[in-house]
Amino acid sequence: MHNAPYLLPLKNKKIQLFKKINSKRLQKEVAWIVIGQAGTAIAGILGIKLLTNVLGPADFGKLSLANTIVVLISTNFLFGPLGQGLMRFWAISKSKGNLKGFYAVSKHLKQQIIAISIVLSIVLTVITAFFKSIEWAALFAVSTAAGIFSGWLGLRVAVFTAARKRPLVACLNIGNAFSRPLIAACLVLLISVSAFWAMAGYLVAAILLVLVAEYFYVNIVSSTSTSISDKITATDIKKDIISFSWPFVVFASFAWVHLSCDKWALQSFHGPEIVGAFTVVSQLAVYPLMFGSGFLSTLIVPVAYERAGDLTQYQKMMSAYRLLAFIAIAYILGLFLLMWFFFISHHKLVILISNIQFAEFSFLLPWITGAWGLFYFGQILSSFGMIANKSSVYIAPKIAAAIIAAISVFYLSARCGVAGVVWGVALAGFVYAFWCLVVAMKLFVDAKIETD
Repeated sequence: MHNAPYLLPLKNKKIQLFKKINSKRLQKEVAWIVIGQAGTAIAGILGIKLLTNVLGPADFGKLSLANTIVVLISTNFLFGPLGQGLMRFWAISKSKGNLKGFYAVSKHLKQQIIAISIVLSIVLTVITAFFKSIEWAALFAVSTAAGIFSGWLGLRVAVFTAARKRPLVACLNIGNAFSRPLIAACLVLLISVSAFWAMAGYLVAAILLVLVAEYFYVNIVSSTSTSISDKITATDIKKDIISFSWPFVVFASFAWVHLSCDKWALQSFHGPEIVGAFTVVSQLAVYPLMFGSGFLSTLIVPVAYERAGDLTQYQKMMSAYRLLAFIAIAYILGLFLLMWFFFISHHKLVILISNIQFAEFSFLLPWITGAWGLFYFGQILSSFGMIANKSSVYIAPKIAAAIIAAISVFYLSARCGVAGVVWGVALAGFVYAFWCLVVAMKLFVDAKIETD
């Protein structure tokens, strides 16, 4: 039946009202994403300032090395890959009316990876005690515990992100970034000036944030209505999440090698003091990159997931890919501006966020920014494969880049010192970014063929 003419103005008003509501919602989401990303970056920089004033270069270097273990467990091994799967399939489960099944499956998977992580952590601690020392073993033990709780928090943040709970995600991320160095500094001043007690502060902060996240997560789960399809599709959801997530376990583990080998190479050839000084410069370079890529991805990628839908319509796929192309272009422009800024102000900035003890390698700031900028550009481009549910296509570039990084960084660190580490990171980042660019272009071309 055709709409009556006198009903058309009313219909148009409803459409305009709907668009206005969506526009306001998007504006609020953008504001919270900016607050969250900016707050996290500011907290990270203030954390460097705080910790470098209570720890010397050697202890700060040990803390940086221990933090690579936290990142390995919480982000690059099991928790991070599962978080990607939960974020991807939350929207799909919602569209099919089976969120109850999704939450039951996610609980079971979370318990499994916590158990696996505990076993691996015990093994790592024993090996460290045998080959290194009790001091390093104790530091790694508390680091693995912090990694498990940080990973648990990451799983909750992944679901909140998928559900577009922007204020909650922002508050949790900012709270985590602020509380870790603050509690760490307090324990160092109250108990002992050592990397162990600083890492213990990281653990306390992670536990507190998990408790807060669990409170909101339980409320969300309890308010979810049950549908008939929940019990029927729970097994299918688990298979889909595992199928989507397992490639991340492979290439995220290699990504950890890529991201951490610079510090371990410097530790091997130059000692923890050099690691500490270099880490300040490296983190100053990375935080803006994380803010920029994180802001763009957090804002756009969930929207792109929704636009892509079930991947059967070409126009929807193209709409999602155009959003991702926008992210990539915006990121590149921002990277060049950031490198230029660091060229003209590197020494002052390093002293501003730390002190003169850590300013030895400030001249490397723009170069390490460009080197890591290539890696994060590859991360942004990998969203093309995530949208198409083809995460496995990034196994090869992740592995190749990690191997190149490990070999080149250790070799060049021994031959050329700290500058050699930067060249090694840049080489690996270029290979990774170029490979991801080729994959993105191929997926863009193949989308029409697959949807026809």
